[in-house]
Amino acid sequence: MTAPAPGPRPGPHAPPAFTPERVETNAPADLIDWGFAIDSVFYLKNAVLRHWFLALVVMVLVSGLAAGVSKIMPRKYHVETRMLTQRNFIIASLANPGRSIPVDADQPTRAAWEMVMKSDNLKAIIRDAKLVEYWELQRSPISHLKEKVLRKAPPHMSDDDKRDALTAMLEQAMLVMVEGGTGTVTIGVDWSDPQLALNIVEAAQKNFLEMRQAAEMGAVAEAITILDKQVVEEAEGIQQAIAALDATVKRVEAKRKREEARQAQRGARGAPGQTQGAGLGINTNHLLAQMRFMVQTKRRAISDVEEFRARRLTELRNQLSEQRVIYSPQHPLITDLEQRIVALQEDSPQLVALRSELNELIGEYMRNGGDPGELEQGTTGPLLGAAGFGGPATSDNPEVSVAADRVRMLVMRHQEKMRRLDQAKTELEISRASMKHRFSVLAPPTFPEKPSKPKVQLILAAGVMGGIAMGIFAAVALDIIRRRILEKWQVERILKLPVLAELERR
Repeated sequence: MTAPAPGPRPGPHAPPAFTPERVETNAPADLIDWGFAIDSVFYLKNAVLRHWFLALVVMVLVSGLAAGVSKIMPRKYHVETRMLTQRNFIIASLANPGRSIPVDADQPTRAAWEMVMKSDNLKAIIRDAKLVEYWELQRSPISHLKEKVLRKAPPHMSDDDKRDALTAMLEQAMLVMVEGGTGTVTIGVDWSDPQLALNIVEAAQKNFLEMRQAAEMGAVAEAITILDKQVVEEAEGIQQAIAALDATVKRVEAKRKREEARQAQRGARGAPGQTQGAGLGINTNHLLAQMRFMVQTKRRAISDVEEFRARRLTELRNQLSEQRVIYSPQHPLITDLEQRIVALQEDSPQLVALRSELNELIGEYMRNGGDPGELEQGTTGPLLGAAGFGGPATSDNPEVSVAADRVRMLVMRHQEKMRRLDQAKTELEISRASMKHRFSVLAPPTFPEKPSKPKVQLILAAGVMGGIAMGIFAAVALDIIRRRILEKWQVERILKLPVLAELERR
């Protein structure tokens, strides 16, 4: 016999000794009732064994329902494409080296989602993918089943109604993701037919690249159109200013002739022969002076055009020598620069017209008895100097000075517009040639082999697990509904009676 452990004896007010609720589990009554949990588990097992046929039927029905649902659920096929975009700071700076380009001005991924998801683009995708023509292929299996059961065709829809419905469907099915850090654009779709899904993504990719190209080149092309119009208008303005200058010179000369004629009449009494000779000489000198002025104006205009062409050729040749170190001779940038240099080396139509007019003026000057040496001397002086008019009286006239300044200002403005127009055309050509280098397809769209939705294996697994759970629940529910005592622990817990023996039914 084992003696109790030494220690203080409990007093009259000591707490009662610990008494377990069930001896076999030794669990306290105020904590988890492990005995009841164990009895419940065995009760579930025995209920399934008692009603195995019911549990099996329920499990088969639930699993079959899951299989049927997975069969009639609409299929969705996922197709996507990924494109890599790159900036073109270097190419833009080559076209116009003096221009400062903001960081966000050349972001190729900007407004990508808006471009793809706008209504006009979605309608273009519907047209290119021929979704209206294949409307029947996009109906769900439930719609076909409903038509077979009811034996009634769906209501007729016009092509416009189909386009509106397809536009709303595309807004929900299209997926556009933009990663600004890496410069990638992902375009995807979840559609009911695999071939149509492939057609949708291919059309969306094609439209996106075309819209990006149009957006990048549209502004430059519009600027070129405006500059072309301004160059033509300013060329006409130069011709009108030159005509106005000629008219002013003629008016001033005519005024001088009248004044000199009056002075000659006053002195005619003293020396009539000298007056007639002087008047004839004055008329001839005035005509030749006017022609010398026109020749000098044409030569100066030709000199300005040739100077601008030489300066532009020098810039292009320097760019070509720099880029040949970086790129191969077959690169589009090298080819474009070479073509620009060859085009600038040829005489422009404006230069040919100016030279033709100059030759005509020189011929007329020689026919009127002018001295070629005076023409050569006039080219070394200023454009509107006193030698161009045969004396300081005409050149110092305020009207002539204002008209000459206007011609000079218009010529300088015209040259500046020509320079900007040439730079804009160069940038347009470079941008058009560099599109294939800026946008590349990382993952082209491919035909989907299997649907992405629904997940048939997941649905079947969930149906089997749900069937097992529903079978167990049905077996237990049947025992609970019958309100019969079937386990030993029910007698002990409900009736509070000990069980003396347990007999099995045979």
